Amino acid sequence: MNRYLLFTIFLFFTSSALFSQKTIKHTVVEGESVYVIAKKYGVTEADIYELNPKSKGTLLQLKTILLIPHKRKATEDKKKKTAPKNSDTPDVHEAEAGESLYKIALKYGISLEKIKEMNPNLNPESIQIGDKITIVATKKNGTDKKPKQLPKVEQPVKAKPVSTPVPAPTVVSVPVSPIPMVCEDELGNTIHTVQKGETLYRIAKMYNVKLKDLQELNEEVVANLPEGYLLIVKLGNLEIEKHQNSSITKSVVAPISMENMTKAEFLIAKASEYIGTRYRGGGTTAAGFDCSGLMFTTFKNIDMTLPRSSGSMAVGAGVKIEREQAQKGDLIFFTTNGRGSINHVGMITEILDDEIKFIHSSVQSGVVISSTKEPYYAKRFIQINRVLTE
Repeated sequence: MNRYLLFTIFLFFTSSALFSQKTIKHTVVEGESVYVIAKKYGVTEADIYELNPKSKGTLLQLKTILLIPHKRKATEDKKKKTAPKNSDTPDVHEAEAGESLYKIALKYGISLEKIKEMNPNLNPESIQIGDKITIVATKKNGTDKKPKQLPKVEQPVKAKPVSTPVPAPTVVSVPVSPIPMVCEDELGNTIHTVQKGETLYRIAKMYNVKLKDLQELNEEVVANLPEGYLLIVKLGNLEIEKHQNSSITKSVVAPISMENMTKAEFLIAKASEYIGTRYRGGGTTAAGFDCSGLMFTTFKNIDMTLPRSSGSMAVGAGVKIEREQAQKGDLIFFTTNGRGSINHVGMITEILDDEIKFIHSSVQSGVVISSTKEPYYAKRFIQINRVLTE
């Protein structure tokens, strides 16, 4: 019995000693609150309430004894809880509205080929909003182990040579452009990123192309080019081949489903909200649209990201269909440059026998609904693409 009593007393004093190392007893004096006491000991109110649950929600009485967590122990416990875990996870980019593989590669400073290599199942011609794109193989953690230091080897003391003043080397600063000026997009087109102060004439001379050709490749081009504007300076092989083989790439598709017909009506309503908005080269907002900008912005409403130019849409958005299969929501393409290449796009809003009505942004009238019965568009029609296929 005596042994059991002695053992119990020993355990009591041992646990008390251990607990006292983690806590401090504080006697409440006049004018003190839990907040004041917490500030005094460098702990939080929650730490005090955790050890003194009965004091929560009540007024502190004079001479009340509170247990205060030891600051050093609380800090150590907090550090253990918040210690970062090492991770080695892939760096994944989620595609946003208006992005292409070229823009994503530009953002991360890697090549298109590298992105395609890391994403073999990705279709570079139709990036959708929300697509997960792997950018790098692994993500480096800031907690990399330091390299082992080699043991120091004592070197024999050498006599200090007489120092002679050496003139400081001349530093020549070379301006570096953070954005590459030229690159290829997913269709193989040569793209120039407009720099501050550049003009179409200057860019045409830089690439040894005719000013007229440059304007035809970029139907939405404006006189005062904004900095960062992506300008096509040479048509890619992929786009040329698709245009050359256009006669054999037409698809026979089933009539548009009821679900997609509902989407088409919704898209027509959205685009019609901008009727009367002025034409603006490169524009994608209510402040002004070019033809492809209107389509780009309209289809964003159903989380579909179209290529940014009419030529790229013609070969990279949906499937080409026969004119007789045209339905609401299809894209309709024209050539207005006199050379037969696609440089204008609209969206079909109505079919009346052999007449097709479409909404588009024209240079002269801005956002407007036109008809294929109009002589200007009747002789410039090229093709129709079905994009609502799912």
